[in-house]
Amino acid sequence: MRNPFTRLRLAADDPFQNPDVRLLFGAQGISSLGSQISHIAFPLIAIDVIHASNGSIALLEMAFLLPFVLFGIPAGALLDRRTRRPVLIATDAARMAFLLVVPAAYVAGVLSMPILLVVLFFVGACTLLYDVAHQSYLPAIIRGPQLATANGRLMAMESATGGAGPALAGIAVGRLTGPIAIVIDSFSFLISALMVHRVRHVEELPEVTLQRDQTVSIWSEMREGAAWIWQHPHLRGNGLAALIFNFFGGVASSALMIAYFRRELELPTELIGIIIGAGTFGLILSTTTNALFVRRFGMGRTLIAGGFLLPSMPLFFAFLDRSMGTPLIAVIAVVTQFVALFGAGLFHVNQITYRQLITPSRLLGRMNASMKTLMLLGLPLGAVVGSLIAENFGLRATLVVSALGVLVGPLPLLLSGIAHVQVQPDGLSGGETN
Repeated sequence: MRNPFTRLRLAADDPFQNPDVRLLFGAQGISSLGSQISHIAFPLIAIDVIHASNGSIALLEMAFLLPFVLFGIPAGALLDRRTRRPVLIATDAARMAFLLVVPAAYVAGVLSMPILLVVLFFVGACTLLYDVAHQSYLPAIIRGPQLATANGRLMAMESATGGAGPALAGIAVGRLTGPIAIVIDSFSFLISALMVHRVRHVEELPEVTLQRDQTVSIWSEMREGAAWIWQHPHLRGNGLAALIFNFFGGVASSALMIAYFRRELELPTELIGIIIGAGTFGLILSTTTNALFVRRFGMGRTLIAGGFLLPSMPLFFAFLDRSMGTPLIAVIAVVTQFVALFGAGLFHVNQITYRQLITPSRLLGRMNASMKTLMLLGLPLGAVVGSLIAENFGLRATLVVSALGVLVGPLPLLLSGIAHVQVQPDGLSGGETN
């Protein structure tokens, strides 16, 4: 009798044949699912428990992202000097500990906005180190076409957790209260750390540590990583486009979006979670069909098309009104999220893979950190601007400003010449040269 699971067997060149890749994906998936709780819980704690102002709520996003701007480039240079797996484990454990401060403060009756901001700052710092280490660790295990496949699946997996996570988070926050629900997120990082601990890939000491001249300072290494991005027109255009997207996206941060749903549209917690999560099915579709678009239109054009779909979310949200009724609001919000995040999937999968494959291995950590710093620089700055607009002109005005700004985001991509790139490089001619 024929084995009914024959078709489920992995191809010989499938990246999931590697057990270390499976463990890394599992760890990332569990922590991403847990993080959806905090994504909803922190703004709702500020709204419902602390009763913070709109301007204060916008600062939650800034607190989490500020470490990316302050420490991003030094983090990349430091991680290029050491193995990455211990960093992944340590930062997971640290995030668990910091998150547990919130429920502890709530039970003790001392929970406040300063505590939320400080916790988010340190969680953001740990997330920065984890992300840079992870993006540099995966290419050390697999390269070439397997890496593109793995990045696509990683985005699809995070999309899946982003789809189911907010709905579950909305229920958890609604039933358990935000501070208690955060306990679930904290333990997701413990599980992630245990899974990464089981990875058996033996890392070689990074080349920059083995061969560098002792007179070379970490500052010159940081400049080398930043120079690689700035001198490469495609990376420079990619970074500038993301900077614009993120600055104006930060003006209407996710925390302010949740405040808008809660205060302006008067939506219940569970429905807010469903709306946020439902849109990420657009990410799942785009990441699973990305290869088809690349074959049909080319990698560069697909990446740019994704950028042009991003502005739809704040633009359509700005025109929602409670007089439309909850069912219609929910339908419009879900469709808008779907379209915008479909574009986000096309943009992110292609740009992450492209920059990993064209960058020499010895520069990967610095490139990832420098790019992340450039791309995320706009988010905390945008959050400050959004805080001022929300405090003085209201939440709806904040969304309008955000939408108008995001519309110009794709321009650096068009000017960079990346539209002419048809396929991803093989990771050998560009990514391995020194």
